[in-house]
Amino acid sequence: MPRVKHSKKGLIEIRRMARKLDPEPGHVFQVCKNALALFDATRRIHKLGAPDRRLLEAAALLHDIGHTIDVVAHHKHSRDIIMDMRLPGLSARRKRIVACVARYHRKAHPAGTHAVFCDLDKPDRRRVQKLAAILRIADGLDRSHVASCKRIAVEAAKDSVTINIEQRRPTPTDIWGAQRKQSLFEEVFKVRVIIQAIPDKRQSVPKTKASA
Repeated sequence: MPRVKHSKKGLIEIRRMARKLDPEPGHVFQVCKNALALFDATRRIHKLGAPDRRLLEAAALLHDIGHTIDVVAHHKHSRDIIMDMRLPGLSARRKRIVACVARYHRKAHPAGTHAVFCDLDKPDRRRVQKLAAILRIADGLDRSHVASCKRIAVEAAKDSVTINIEQRRPTPTDIWGAQRKQSLFEEVFKVRVIIQAIPDKRQSVPKTKASA
């Protein structure tokens, strides 16, 4: 139990760092929200636990801090900045995992020749692959940076996963953004991914005019 409490304290500090260091904290907090919702909705697929969820949360909050150095290669700079940071509640091993998950939120898929990732053992490499697959889709769902994603619901079949997205307002850019980043999820979990917008069920039904 104390280790869990310590991890939560660490996440509070990471959230503070994200607000202070990230050039656009609103985006990373929305991506974090998307990532955790997707993690929760796909538990039967990834079979990861609460400690892994906290690693995903940390990586989502810090995935864009590399923008402070360079936009084009910011994913790699995010990895390097995280590796140099003092992150309360994270061992050296877990910090490497967080750094790698943040690094793989875009561009190349994880490879054994990549810095930091090559230092992980096989189970942790698999953990990074799973968490990065989730983070990539979560990031794509806020490509517009307008926090359009309201709710995520997942329907899993034997060889496919349908990710239904309720949006606050129709934002095709974010659906497209997630679709273009779904390939790692498909590769890691050996399923076909379908990402689609669905109507917001909570919206009120328009009232009809009263008859004269």
